[in-house]
Amino acid sequence: MPLRRLFPRALVVVASAAAALLSLGQAQVVSTGRAYFYTEPGFQGDVFVVNGGSQIENLAFIRDSRGLPFNDRIRSVQLEGPVRVLLFEHADFGGVSMWLNGDVPDLGGFAIGFTSASSWDRNISAIQVQQVAPGVVVFARWDRRDADRVVRAGYRDLLGREPDGPGLRLYVSRLVEAGWSEEQFREALRRSDEFKHRDLDAIIRRAFRDILGRDPDASGRATYQRSLSRGMTENEMRDDLRRSREGAEKQTTLAITRAYREILRRDPDPAGLKSYTELMLHKGWTEANIRDDLRRSEEFRKLHKG
Repeated sequence: MPLRRLFPRALVVVASAAAALLSLGQAQVVSTGRAYFYTEPGFQGDVFVVNGGSQIENLAFIRDSRGLPFNDRIRSVQLEGPVRVLLFEHADFGGVSMWLNGDVPDLGGFAIGFTSASSWDRNISAIQVQQVAPGVVVFARWDRRDADRVVRAGYRDLLGREPDGPGLRLYVSRLVEAGWSEEQFREALRRSDEFKHRDLDAIIRRAFRDILGRDPDASGRATYQRSLSRGMTENEMRDDLRRSREGAEKQTTLAITRAYREILRRDPDPAGLKSYTELMLHKGWTEANIRDDLRRSEEFRKLHKG
């Protein structure tokens, strides 16, 4: 349901920043928390308040005491209680998004994308105010080296590539300077156009061939197209294939064959393959166990005699 129909419960428009600061200073912090959105830097100008757990799909419907819409007018944000805010460039939660985990006196300091040509200053059209569970660390403290590692790992996992220079700088800045969590960074990548427009058929075909040694059947293709379109990563899909019965049997056969070739210099015979498959799938044996067992065999001793 659009928030404008829930207006009385979701937010309160305050005529001036002074009135908002008075409310912020005197009122007890409610369990849901709230966020204050100002039209001027330094928590000045007109302001509206949004309770935790609420969202506004289009700020054009929210107006100040003079009847002016708040769309593209927010310049600073103040948080009260256990909440964090997700800003959107366009209405209906579209375009680029940006997490705020704490007070921001000037949104002009945060680039809206991979260049510094535009900032979040006066570029917000929709918002979500998320409640935070008790005990959750809202503002993460990152060492720049750790932030760099997290960003590179996220790019490889979600986009299947190394980050380009602008992307690396942007997201390291979000982690270090805005206090993003790793989950917030990964959510931002999932919202990106690159992630949304991945070649799902190519991802599915590549994973099936690598893990199962075959092309996907119609049912498998349809299942993973749905999962990938809902946010599953290629690595998560590959792990899912490995856990399947077919995947487990395939990986087991590959491990046994590899051990035979390296230890006995031949492919496994049917009896050996069946025996070791049973031990790996049902008795908890690993490839290392098989290698040790093959080294203790008479065949291995004869092969290396003298």
